[in-house]
Amino acid sequence: MARLIAFLAILFFVSAAHSAPSCPVIAQELAPCLTFVKGTTEEPSQACCNGAKDLSNNVHSNQDKKDTCLCLKDALSKIGDYKPSRLSLVPKKCGLKLDLPPIDKNTDCSKFALMGY
Repeated sequence: MARLIAFLAILFFVSAAHSAPSCPVIAQELAPCLTFVKGTTEEPSQACCNGAKDLSNNVHSNQDKKDTCLCLKDALSKIGDYKPSRLSLVPKKCGLKLDLPPIDKNTDCSKFALMGY
């Protein structure tokens, strides 16, 4: 629980310029996915899927995609061990068309901006 609170705090204070949605919005929408991304649950929760759906409805431009990636990259670097490949599974398991790369410290978020839906 302490890590979840730390994760939320980090996301709320991380800000990417020209981002829409903002890091606080991303934090609110994807915080329920933390247990799935860390591998402590087998499936994303309904709250996780709802947040991912809200995020997918608000990420439209290449800049939005890049900013979302940068926000997640920074926040995920501070939460300890997690499974980057599970992040990209969230939209698929929730039935969404949003593409999320398996974000880790080496992820090039400019390439994420070019990914389609």
